[in-house]
Amino acid sequence: MFFLGAIVLSKMILSGVYISTHYFGNEALAKQEEQDSGQSSFPVVTEESLIKKQMELKKREEDIAKKEKEYLALKQETEAKMAELNELQTKLANYVKKLAQREKALKDAKMAHLVSLYTAMEPAKAAAIMEKLKMETVVKILRNMKGKAAGRIVAMMSPEKAAMISERLSREQ
Repeated sequence: MFFLGAIVLSKMILSGVYISTHYFGNEALAKQEEQDSGQSSFPVVTEESLIKKQMELKKREEDIAKKEKEYLALKQETEAKMAELNELQTKLANYVKKLAQREKALKDAKMAHLVSLYTAMEPAKAAAIMEKLKMETVVKILRNMKGKAAGRIVAMMSPEKAAMISERLSREQ
């Protein structure tokens, strides 16, 4: 509404400036021309021209009112779309959270399976396989095992590998 008021006010000011400069402009210049030509150079303001200007202004007001209605309709539509977008964003965030929980549960289940697998093996065979695995994988498996089973497997590994694993187990939590 403020925007519409500002437009109407600026048009009124510009119309006033136009009329004052166009119709009542530089009097000295008009007097000079009057003296040169012997007649007045001011345009004659008639009732017809005023009515015509009034009709033009009315037309502009109608156009502005129409544009304001369009603006309000677009504003309402935009607000509705923003509300819908916020709702979708919330749903998406909840979905992502659920997916992350499922992924963690799946990883935990896989790790539990690996732990039970290595716990069921003979310590020498488990140690031989773990010697070939990445350090972080071995540390994760051993961290999730019971101490006695993990100790038997580490005891079967090379002293260097066992020392590195022990060091990692003491640091990472």
